[in-house]
Amino acid sequence: MGRQHLCVLLLAAIALAVQASEDPTESLAGVHDLTPSTFDKYVNGGKHALVEFYAPWCGHCKHLTPEYKKLGEAVASSPKLKDRVVIAKVNADEHGPIGEKFGVRGFPTIKFFGRGKSTASPEDYSGARTADAFLEFLDAKLEEDRGFARVESLDKLASAFMTATDKTGASAALKAAAEKLDDVQRGAGELYAKFAEKASTKGSDWFQTETARLERLLGSGSVGSSKATEISKKLSVLTAFMPGTDSDEEEELTKAEE
Repeated sequence: MGRQHLCVLLLAAIALAVQASEDPTESLAGVHDLTPSTFDKYVNGGKHALVEFYAPWCGHCKHLTPEYKKLGEAVASSPKLKDRVVIAKVNADEHGPIGEKFGVRGFPTIKFFGRGKSTASPEDYSGARTADAFLEFLDAKLEEDRGFARVESLDKLASAFMTATDKTGASAALKAAAEKLDDVQRGAGELYAKFAEKASTKGSDWFQTETARLERLLGSGSVGSSKATEISKKLSVLTAFMPGTDSDEEEELTKAEE
């Protein structure tokens, strides 16, 4: 076999490999392939979700595939993101009604469905289409959603605790209210009660000290997925005791707009 023939075969093999790596229909690690029967299972407001609507023949969709693959792998391996973010894609050419439902008019279209928000009105993603840009976008969304584990009825008692002269009594009131919560909110309620009890003995500065400690631990990258989720929930509840946090300011702005 001549050298020229070998070169041709090598180039053909490379071309096939590149073509395969840019196939939008390819199953990607960390990325859910959604259909009409599975869409609501993964995109339901329970977690943040970034969804690509694509068509197999779309050139831009093909070019996006390697970056989306990197994104899926990065989220799947990130303790901070893994349990709070869904990365998914939909063949909107094959499943046209899904694309029509969300106003998809071109490919690829990328939409963000925020946790706790109606899935009927997702946000259009308009940033750069690289794994790094997607991750930066998701990090910002998580930062905005620092209050994800908070309980509105306990927030008022947490605020009252901060201004109370009788910290022990205020802590007891918070604990009593937390014990009345349903199973879904009980875990968060236990954190409210625990934190108030700690601050009763260590002083209100404990909230800032504990927040700084947990943020260092989460940022170190040394904790596993379940531990990172636990830390994120603690940080979320801690914001209820600290006026002026981002989530408080966001809530005030929302009320002002209304």
